[in-house]
Amino acid sequence: MSISGWRRREDLEGGKQIRVWLSDGDDVELYVENLTYRGDGYAVYAYDVDADEWNTIAETDSRATAVEKATEWAKS
Repeated sequence: MSISGWRRREDLEGGKQIRVWLSDGDDVELYVENLTYRGDGYAVYAYDVDADEWNTIAETDSRATAVEKATEWAKS
């Protein structure tokens, strides 16, 4: 899945990271994580590299919805 202004970091994907994108400016990282191993669903986080801050974008029980929320956020 291609998102304008973002590139996939497939080398970071695996385990609990389902999808990872880096902004073209390398200042934001966008993660979709599988948290079912701890009894939760899926979460979307944005990491601001410069500020060293994590922001929760969405939490859902659906993997597909989590990926959809991530792509919507990245396109906004």
